[in-house]
Amino acid sequence: MSKNLGDIQDLPLSAVHPDELNPREDMGDLESLAKEMKSVGQMDPITVYPHPELDGQYRILGGHRRYQAALRGDMGTIICRVIETPKDAKVALFSEALTTGTNHKKLTTAEQGTNIQGLLTEGKSEAWIARNFSIPKAEVKPRAGFASKPKLAERFDNGKLDLLAMKKLQDFEESTGDTTLVEKVTEQIATAQDWNRFNEATVERVIVQEQAASKREKLRGVLSKVGAVELDNEHRYSGKYSKITTDPTDSTAEEHVAAGHLYDVDADGVTWWAKTLKPKRAALSDAEKAEKELLRRLTGTLPESKRVRQVFALSKIRDKKALTDNEDRELFASIIFESGDLRHEQRRLIAEVISLEFPEPEGEEREWSGTLSDRRKKWDNNAYDIVFRLTLGQQVRLYALIQAAVSEDMSNKFNLYQRDSHEKQARWAPMATWYRRLINFFGYIPDRDEVDAMRLAAKQSDREIDVELPVGAEVVCGGCGQHQVIAADESTPCPTCDGGDD
Repeated sequence: MSKNLGDIQDLPLSAVHPDELNPREDMGDLESLAKEMKSVGQMDPITVYPHPELDGQYRILGGHRRYQAALRGDMGTIICRVIETPKDAKVALFSEALTTGTNHKKLTTAEQGTNIQGLLTEGKSEAWIARNFSIPKAEVKPRAGFASKPKLAERFDNGKLDLLAMKKLQDFEESTGDTTLVEKVTEQIATAQDWNRFNEATVERVIVQEQAASKREKLRGVLSKVGAVELDNEHRYSGKYSKITTDPTDSTAEEHVAAGHLYDVDADGVTWWAKTLKPKRAALSDAEKAEKELLRRLTGTLPESKRVRQVFALSKIRDKKALTDNEDRELFASIIFESGDLRHEQRRLIAEVISLEFPEPEGEEREWSGTLSDRRKKWDNNAYDIVFRLTLGQQVRLYALIQAAVSEDMSNKFNLYQRDSHEKQARWAPMATWYRRLINFFGYIPDRDEVDAMRLAAKQSDREIDVELPVGAEVVCGGCGQHQVIAADESTPCPTCDGGDD
């Protein structure tokens, strides 16, 4: 038998030892593997290296299942490839496991997490792991997290938890350091009904709910220490107690307790209730009590729902692949047509952009006639289909235009530019925004009349011009038609018109 490193050798099983750090826990069906190895033979050698502590013995790097099957089959010897002792045995072990876990029996999510976390602990970067084991870099950290959370790994294997949700939980744990709360959230996810699927938004909801519940429990704990009694539903709706309307911080908890007040914990903190001096009101029906209790619950949970909804939307905006190009264009087309009732001025501008004539009254037809309404509904449907086929960039530009459509429709009159009252300022604001967008993004240069209108309106209202005119912009004089360069901060007279009296 050759003793050269790298040779395939038939070694006694007694000379081969498993690595105690082997992360694989599920060995699978060893009986079937043992029968296969005895009847067909061992197809692949296991990988071993000289044992660092036992002379003449070997430690397994890769092939722990085949080794266990050989023991189970009482084979006596096992075919091995003997390699040099790795410089970093732990890194080699984790790397081997991640590699063979894709070629032989697949690693469980928890086992894969153990290997990835092991590599991170040994100083390997997320980028190194991603590059060497074909794992997207964004998935390295969430997958490593399953090593310490086998219950979540099981939910992931069952398709009930995704990696973004796992990352959300990890980020929360790192940012707060609150392991107790994380354990509660983990347990809630692990014990949820099988039809519950947890993504980033649903995990955020659980976190927010658990935070709120934890806050309430802490308040209850503090108040119970001073002997405070919590209000129950019977007293809440009996009419015998009413909320104390003064600031609850005006009195200490001890003073409230001494006065016989009951406390209630809600979304805003602690509310104190005192026995009412008012005549007893008529008893509420069960339906009325249920409605009041629902309203009370919603007061506490709707802020949580708002936060979860926002987090969900933000995650979709951050994710470049959240929607396909078609879905993005469909979304924007719906925003254009469903952001409120489009005015006729806006529809007419859309009609010009897409070259689809907007229906106008014919003959004796009135604006509110049913036939015209039907034609315009049909136009809306056709226009939507055409706008959907525009590029996303064209849609954005169109949307910017129709936002300014009403102002554009009034821009032929100087009073649109005026802003010497709050009402006029509000009317001018959309046009000012449109001017800024035209100048900054479209490269538009206002003509002399537009510049003069803005300056005159600013002078009359004693306000600064709120549109930054292009420095050195070339404009056309309204009096003589000559092109002239103006400064952005002062009026430059047109020389052709004798000092700008144009």
